[in-house]
Amino acid sequence: MQKRSWRVIQALFLVLTQALYYSDTAQAEQQSYKVKFVHTVRNLSNAPVENVIVNVAIPASCKTQQLKDLRSECNIGVAPSVVTDHYGQSVYSFNLGRIEVGQSINVGYSCRADFYDVLPIDLSKFGTAKIPEEILKVYTGDNQRIYDLRNPALSSLATQFISRYPRAEERVRAIHYYVASNIKYDREGKWDSAPQVLARRTGSCSEISYLFCALCRATGIPTRFVGGSRMRRAAPYEDPVGHRWSEVYFAGLGWVPFDPTLDAKDPKQLKYFTSFFQPSLITFHGGGSSSLLANAYNSNCTQRDKLDSQRVFYWR
Repeated sequence: MQKRSWRVIQALFLVLTQALYYSDTAQAEQQSYKVKFVHTVRNLSNAPVENVIVNVAIPASCKTQQLKDLRSECNIGVAPSVVTDHYGQSVYSFNLGRIEVGQSINVGYSCRADFYDVLPIDLSKFGTAKIPEEILKVYTGDNQRIYDLRNPALSSLATQFISRYPRAEERVRAIHYYVASNIKYDREGKWDSAPQVLARRTGSCSEISYLFCALCRATGIPTRFVGGSRMRRAAPYEDPVGHRWSEVYFAGLGWVPFDPTLDAKDPKQLKYFTSFFQPSLITFHGGGSSSLLANAYNSNCTQRDKLDSQRVFYWR
Protein backbone atom coordinates (compact mmCIF):
# COMPACT_ATOMS: atom_id res chain seq x y z
CA MET A 1 0.00 0.00 0.00
CA GLN A 2 2.81 2.37 0.90
CA LYS A 3 4.61 1.55 -2.39
CA ARG A 4 1.44 2.34 -4.34
CA SER A 5 1.01 5.67 -2.51
CA TRP A 6 4.61 6.59 -3.21
CA ARG A 7 4.15 5.83 -6.93
CA VAL A 8 1.07 8.07 -6.98
CA ILE A 9 3.07 10.89 -5.39
CA GLN A 10 5.86 10.43 -7.93
CA ALA A 11 3.37 10.50 -10.81
CA LEU A 12 1.73 13.67 -9.51
CA PHE A 13 5.14 15.28 -9.07
CA LEU A 14 6.06 14.46 -12.66
CA VAL A 15 2.80 15.95 -13.97
CA LEU A 16 3.37 19.11 -11.91
CA THR A 17 6.95 19.60 -13.08
CA GLN A 18 5.97 19.06 -16.70
CA ALA A 19 3.13 21.55 -16.33
CA LEU A 20 5.56 24.14 -15.00
CA TYR A 21 7.94 23.42 -17.86
CA TYR A 22 5.36 23.54 -20.64
CA SER A 23 3.77 26.70 -19.25
CA ASP A 24 6.79 28.55 -20.64
CA THR A 25 5.72 27.52 -24.13
CA ALA A 26 2.21 28.84 -23.58
CA GLN A 27 3.64 32.29 -22.89
CA ALA A 28 5.88 32.25 -25.96
CA GLU A 29 5.43 34.20 -29.17
CA GLN A 30 4.81 32.32 -32.39
CA GLN A 31 6.83 32.75 -35.59
CA SER A 32 5.81 31.02 -38.81
CA TYR A 33 7.93 30.13 -41.85
CA LYS A 34 8.06 27.82 -44.82
CA VAL A 35 11.31 25.82 -44.65
CA LYS A 36 12.83 23.70 -47.39
CA PHE A 37 15.91 21.49 -47.03
CA VAL A 38 17.86 20.40 -50.11
CA HIS A 39 20.78 17.96 -50.19
CA THR A 40 22.40 18.07 -53.64
CA VAL A 41 24.77 15.34 -54.82
CA ARG A 42 26.87 15.85 -57.97
CA ASN A 43 29.09 13.41 -59.78
CA LEU A 44 32.12 15.49 -60.77
CA SER A 45 34.30 12.43 -61.42
CA ASN A 46 35.00 10.73 -64.75
CA ALA A 47 33.08 7.54 -63.93
CA PRO A 48 29.55 6.65 -62.77
CA VAL A 49 29.03 6.12 -59.03
CA GLU A 50 26.96 3.15 -57.92
CA ASN A 51 24.92 2.35 -54.79
CA VAL A 52 24.24 5.94 -53.80
CA ILE A 53 21.94 6.43 -50.80
CA VAL A 54 21.22 9.80 -49.21
CA ASN A 55 19.75 9.70 -45.70
CA VAL A 56 17.96 12.84 -44.50
CA ALA A 57 16.91 13.44 -40.89
CA ILE A 58 13.16 14.07 -40.66
CA PRO A 59 12.07 16.98 -38.45
CA ALA A 60 9.14 16.39 -36.12
CA SER A 61 6.71 18.51 -34.13
CA CYS A 62 7.61 19.15 -30.49
CA LYS A 63 6.94 21.78 -27.84
CA THR A 64 9.07 24.40 -29.64
CA GLN A 65 7.97 23.70 -33.22
CA GLN A 66 4.77 22.57 -34.87
CA LEU A 67 5.12 21.28 -38.43
CA LYS A 68 2.50 21.19 -41.17
CA ASP A 69 2.52 19.87 -44.76
CA LEU A 70 5.80 17.98 -44.28
CA ARG A 71 6.68 16.12 -47.47
CA SER A 72 9.76 14.54 -49.00
CA GLU A 73 11.09 15.86 -52.32
CA CYS A 74 13.37 14.53 -55.06
CA ASN A 75 13.92 16.13 -58.47
CA ILE A 76 14.08 12.73 -60.23
CA GLY A 77 11.00 11.32 -58.53
CA VAL A 78 12.62 8.80 -56.15
CA ALA A 79 10.31 8.11 -53.22
CA PRO A 80 12.23 7.55 -49.97
CA SER A 81 11.65 4.85 -47.42
CA VAL A 82 11.23 5.99 -43.81
CA VAL A 83 13.63 4.25 -41.45
CA THR A 84 14.82 4.79 -37.88
CA ASP A 85 18.33 4.76 -36.43
CA HIS A 86 19.31 3.24 -33.08
CA TYR A 87 18.55 6.53 -31.27
CA GLY A 88 14.98 6.57 -32.58
CA GLN A 89 15.65 9.32 -35.14
CA SER A 90 13.42 9.02 -38.20
CA VAL A 91 15.14 9.35 -41.57
CA TYR A 92 14.13 9.66 -45.23
CA SER A 93 16.33 7.16 -47.07
CA PHE A 94 16.63 7.99 -50.79
CA ASN A 95 18.08 5.04 -52.74
CA LEU A 96 19.42 6.83 -55.82
CA GLY A 97 21.28 3.85 -57.22
CA ARG A 98 23.63 4.96 -60.01
CA ILE A 99 24.64 8.57 -60.63
CA GLU A 100 26.10 9.27 -64.05
CA VAL A 101 29.08 11.50 -64.81
CA GLY A 102 27.99 15.13 -64.56
CA GLN A 103 24.60 14.24 -63.08
CA SER A 104 23.16 16.27 -60.19
CA ILE A 105 20.30 15.09 -57.95
CA ASN A 106 18.39 17.01 -55.27
CA VAL A 107 16.65 15.33 -52.33
CA GLY A 108 15.12 16.68 -49.14
CA TYR A 109 11.81 17.94 -47.80
CA SER A 110 9.66 21.01 -47.27
CA CYS A 111 7.27 22.01 -44.49
CA ARG A 112 5.48 24.89 -42.84
CA ALA A 113 6.66 25.47 -39.30
CA ASP A 114 5.39 27.45 -36.32
CA PHE A 115 8.16 28.22 -33.82
CA TYR A 116 7.72 29.01 -30.11
CA ASP A 117 10.26 30.48 -27.74
CA VAL A 118 10.93 28.53 -24.56
CA LEU A 119 11.94 30.52 -21.49
CA PRO A 120 15.08 29.39 -19.62
CA ILE A 121 14.38 26.85 -16.87
CA ASP A 122 15.30 27.13 -13.21
CA LEU A 123 16.78 23.68 -12.65
CA SER A 124 16.87 24.12 -8.87
CA LYS A 125 13.08 23.79 -8.58
CA PHE A 126 13.04 20.22 -9.87
CA GLY A 127 13.58 17.08 -7.83
CA THR A 128 16.23 14.38 -7.97
CA ALA A 129 14.29 11.37 -9.25
CA LYS A 130 16.29 8.44 -10.59
CA ILE A 131 17.45 8.61 -14.20
CA PRO A 132 16.27 5.57 -16.23
CA GLU A 133 18.99 2.96 -16.72
CA GLU A 134 18.53 2.92 -20.50
CA ILE A 135 19.17 6.69 -20.68
CA LEU A 136 22.35 6.29 -18.62
CA LYS A 137 23.53 3.36 -20.73
CA VAL A 138 23.05 5.08 -24.08
CA TYR A 139 23.85 8.71 -23.25
CA THR A 140 26.79 8.52 -20.82
CA GLY A 141 28.80 6.05 -22.88
CA ASP A 142 32.04 6.81 -24.70
CA ASN A 143 32.78 7.20 -28.39
CA GLN A 144 36.48 7.72 -28.94
CA ARG A 145 35.97 9.49 -32.26
CA ILE A 146 33.78 12.11 -30.54
CA TYR A 147 34.21 12.12 -26.75
CA ASP A 148 37.36 10.12 -25.89
CA LEU A 149 36.45 10.14 -22.19
CA ARG A 150 39.66 8.37 -21.15
CA ASN A 151 41.85 11.17 -22.47
CA PRO A 152 43.99 12.32 -19.49
CA ALA A 153 43.40 16.05 -19.94
CA LEU A 154 39.64 15.68 -20.35
CA SER A 155 39.38 13.14 -17.52
CA SER A 156 41.36 15.39 -15.15
CA LEU A 157 39.13 18.36 -15.90
CA ALA A 158 35.99 16.26 -15.41
CA THR A 159 37.27 15.12 -12.00
CA GLN A 160 37.63 18.76 -10.94
CA PHE A 161 34.02 19.48 -11.90
CA ILE A 162 32.82 16.47 -9.90
CA SER A 163 34.70 17.50 -6.74
CA ARG A 164 33.73 21.18 -6.92
CA TYR A 165 30.11 20.75 -8.03
CA PRO A 166 28.46 17.66 -6.48
CA ARG A 167 24.94 18.59 -7.66
CA ALA A 168 24.21 17.80 -11.30
CA GLU A 169 22.55 21.13 -12.13
CA GLU A 170 25.46 23.08 -10.61
CA ARG A 171 27.96 20.93 -12.50
CA VAL A 172 26.18 21.44 -15.83
CA ARG A 173 26.15 25.20 -15.28
CA ALA A 174 29.87 25.17 -14.50
CA ILE A 175 30.66 23.08 -17.58
CA HIS A 176 28.48 25.28 -19.79
CA TYR A 177 30.21 28.41 -18.49
CA TYR A 178 33.67 26.85 -18.84
CA VAL A 179 33.12 25.83 -22.47
CA ALA A 180 31.50 29.16 -23.42
CA SER A 181 34.31 31.11 -21.74
CA ASN A 182 37.30 29.13 -22.99
CA ILE A 183 36.48 27.87 -26.48
CA LYS A 184 36.48 30.37 -29.33
CA TYR A 185 34.15 29.72 -32.26
CA ASP A 186 36.03 28.79 -35.44
CA ARG A 187 34.43 26.81 -38.27
CA GLU A 188 37.29 24.99 -39.97
CA GLY A 189 35.13 22.47 -41.80
CA LYS A 190 36.22 19.43 -39.78
CA TRP A 191 34.92 17.82 -36.60
CA ASP A 192 37.72 16.92 -34.21
CA SER A 193 37.25 15.04 -30.94
CA ALA A 194 36.53 16.75 -27.62
CA PRO A 195 40.14 16.48 -26.28
CA GLN A 196 41.47 18.09 -29.47
CA VAL A 197 39.01 20.95 -29.10
CA LEU A 198 40.00 21.33 -25.44
CA ALA A 199 43.70 21.47 -26.37
CA ARG A 200 43.48 24.07 -29.13
CA ARG A 201 40.68 26.16 -27.52
CA THR A 202 38.76 26.68 -30.78
CA GLY A 203 35.93 24.80 -32.44
CA SER A 204 32.83 24.83 -34.61
CA CYS A 205 29.35 24.48 -33.13
CA SER A 206 29.66 20.70 -33.56
CA GLU A 207 33.07 20.58 -31.89
CA ILE A 208 31.96 22.82 -29.03
CA SER A 209 28.97 20.50 -28.54
CA TYR A 210 31.38 17.55 -28.54
CA LEU A 211 33.36 19.08 -25.68
CA PHE A 212 30.31 20.12 -23.65
CA CYS A 213 28.77 16.65 -23.96
CA ALA A 214 32.07 14.90 -23.25
CA LEU A 215 32.62 16.81 -20.01
CA CYS A 216 29.05 16.12 -18.90
CA ARG A 217 29.28 12.43 -19.78
CA ALA A 218 32.63 12.10 -18.02
CA THR A 219 30.92 13.29 -14.83
CA GLY A 220 27.97 10.88 -15.21
CA ILE A 221 25.46 13.29 -16.77
CA PRO A 222 23.51 12.04 -19.86
CA THR A 223 23.79 14.22 -22.96
CA ARG A 224 22.86 14.11 -26.62
CA PHE A 225 23.15 16.34 -29.68
CA VAL A 226 20.47 18.41 -31.37
CA GLY A 227 20.86 19.58 -34.95
CA GLY A 228 19.06 21.60 -37.57
CA SER A 229 19.05 25.10 -38.99
CA ARG A 230 19.22 28.46 -37.22
CA MET A 231 17.70 31.48 -38.99
CA ARG A 232 20.54 34.00 -38.63
CA ARG A 233 18.93 36.74 -40.74
CA ALA A 234 15.43 37.82 -41.71
CA ALA A 235 13.65 35.74 -44.34
CA PRO A 236 14.13 35.06 -47.16
CA TYR A 237 17.26 33.36 -45.87
CA GLU A 238 19.50 30.54 -47.11
CA ASP A 239 21.45 28.51 -44.55
CA PRO A 240 24.25 26.37 -46.03
CA VAL A 241 25.81 25.70 -42.62
CA GLY A 242 23.21 24.39 -40.16
CA HIS A 243 23.72 24.41 -36.40
CA ARG A 244 24.30 21.89 -33.61
CA TRP A 245 23.76 22.27 -29.87
CA SER A 246 23.21 19.92 -26.92
CA GLU A 247 20.63 18.56 -24.49
CA VAL A 248 21.07 17.24 -20.95
CA TYR A 249 18.71 14.72 -19.37
CA PHE A 250 17.28 15.62 -15.94
CA ALA A 251 15.08 13.08 -14.16
CA GLY A 252 11.48 14.22 -13.82
CA LEU A 253 12.03 16.83 -16.53
CA GLY A 254 13.51 15.12 -19.57
CA TRP A 255 15.83 16.64 -22.15
CA VAL A 256 16.84 20.27 -21.58
CA PRO A 257 18.67 22.39 -24.21
CA PHE A 258 22.10 24.05 -23.82
CA ASP A 259 24.07 26.03 -26.39
CA PRO A 260 27.51 27.13 -25.14
CA THR A 261 28.49 28.03 -28.71
CA LEU A 262 26.13 31.01 -28.76
CA ASP A 263 26.92 31.93 -25.15
CA ALA A 264 30.59 32.35 -26.11
CA LYS A 265 29.69 35.87 -27.25
CA ASP A 266 28.84 36.84 -23.66
CA PRO A 267 29.43 33.97 -21.20
CA LYS A 268 28.39 35.99 -18.14
CA GLN A 269 24.83 36.27 -19.42
CA LEU A 270 24.33 32.51 -20.05
CA LYS A 271 21.41 33.35 -22.33
CA TYR A 272 21.43 29.86 -23.84
CA PHE A 273 21.76 27.92 -20.60
CA THR A 274 18.60 25.73 -20.66
CA SER A 275 17.57 27.44 -23.89
CA PHE A 276 18.45 27.75 -27.56
CA PHE A 277 18.05 30.24 -30.40
CA GLN A 278 14.65 30.61 -31.98
CA PRO A 279 13.63 30.26 -34.72
CA SER A 280 15.63 27.05 -35.18
CA LEU A 281 14.27 24.06 -37.08
CA ILE A 282 15.16 20.94 -35.08
CA THR A 283 15.79 18.05 -37.46
CA PHE A 284 17.83 15.61 -35.40
CA HIS A 285 18.52 14.12 -31.96
CA GLY A 286 21.24 11.59 -31.21
CA GLY A 287 24.33 10.68 -29.26
CA GLY A 288 26.78 10.41 -32.17
CA SER A 289 27.74 7.75 -34.74
CA SER A 290 24.16 7.24 -35.90
CA SER A 291 23.57 3.96 -37.71
CA LEU A 292 22.10 5.97 -40.62
CA LEU A 293 23.58 9.47 -40.41
CA ALA A 294 27.05 8.66 -39.02
CA ASN A 295 28.21 11.88 -37.31
CA ALA A 296 26.19 14.17 -39.55
CA TYR A 297 23.09 15.83 -38.14
CA ASN A 298 20.97 16.88 -41.14
CA SER A 299 21.83 14.40 -43.87
CA ASN A 300 24.45 11.92 -45.01
CA CYS A 301 25.52 10.35 -48.32
CA THR A 302 26.88 6.80 -48.40
CA GLN A 303 29.27 7.69 -51.26
CA ARG A 304 30.37 11.07 -49.92
CA ASP A 305 34.03 10.38 -50.79
CA LYS A 306 33.12 10.00 -54.47
CA LEU A 307 30.47 12.70 -54.84
CA ASP A 308 30.25 16.43 -54.24
CA SER A 309 27.56 17.28 -51.68
CA GLN A 310 25.86 20.53 -50.74
CA ARG A 311 23.21 21.11 -48.09
CA VAL A 312 21.01 24.22 -47.90
CA PHE A 313 18.00 25.27 -45.81
CA TYR A 314 15.70 27.80 -47.47
CA TRP A 315 13.61 29.94 -45.13
CA ARG A 316 10.64 31.88 -46.51
